[in-house]
Amino acid sequence: MRPALEVADIFRLHGPTYRHAHADHLDGTGRRVMAAIEACRTATLGGHMEQCADCGFTRYAFNSCRDRHCPKCQSLARADWLDARQADLPSALTKTDPLLLIEADPLAAHVLVVS
Repeated sequence: MRPALEVADIFRLHGPTYRHAHADHLDGTGRRVMAAIEACRTATLGGHMEQCADCGFTRYAFNSCRDRHCPKCQSLARADWLDARQADLPSALTKTDPLLLIEADPLAAHVLVVS
């Protein structure tokens, strides 16, 4: 489900004004990232047709920018990374009340606040 407002929407609405106002501080990389996010999954990058082999249902999908800074393109990679980190945690930590950890080890309070 698509959220009501995405970073790309904000960039499309306010990006030109922002780039003009911050021209002295915004380097070429920042401009390229903004442009990639604005164009991501739009007609600007083109698209492709997908068809179900079983029922023949056809849908058209716009291509993504695949930029590492793009929230749309990296959401799946982020979810996979979080799942992998969750799997790395000892099972006791995932089922323990954080307050019990703090009572057992005061340093845990710092770790819990930072993460």
